[in-house]
Amino acid sequence: MQFEPHFHWIDKLAFFNGLVSGIALYPQVYQAVVTSNFEGVSGLTYGIVLLNSVVWLAYSVHRRLLSLAIASALNIIAAFTLLIVIY
Repeated sequence: MQFEPHFHWIDKLAFFNGLVSGIALYPQVYQAVVTSNFEGVSGLTYGIVLLNSVVWLAYSVHRRLLSLAIASALNIIAAFTLLIVIY
């Protein structure tokens, strides 16, 4: 399955937004992994984020939405990493 390229400005903005939202969890990953500080980190929350991101990834692949696929994949990695570190 191949994603269809789009070059309209809103498509470029969506791609950029996908990258930004995809890395939004990584400061929390850094804090948990590097400093071993789990204050304010909820395993339940990141479990929900993980499941939600899996659904969004499946949808994005089905609809061939690259920006959403990027964000979802990055969020899956971050949430899964946090869950491993927490538990």
